[in-house]
Amino acid sequence: MADRSVKTDRQHKSKRAQATLEITLAFICLTVLLSGAIYMFIWFTERLAHRQEDYESTRVAAGSIAAGNEGVYINESNYPKLDIFGESH
Repeated sequence: MADRSVKTDRQHKSKRAQATLEITLAFICLTVLLSGAIYMFIWFTERLAHRQEDYESTRVAAGSIAAGNEGVYINESNYPKLDIFGESH
């Protein structure tokens, strides 16, 4: 009878350890996903601000273009790049 009690106690401890490990891994994955989402949100808002500045500065030129002209285009190469792993070039 005591042998059976020891066996169930070991199974209970191993299940608790497995649950702790799973929660820890889930927390790490959630943290990585959340930090990536925050980083992308910051990048998006910075890029949107740069685009809006350039857009507003071209409105007068776009309104005064002759009928045969193609239009005013914004060069987006100067905008912040999405650099997820910190490898700025």
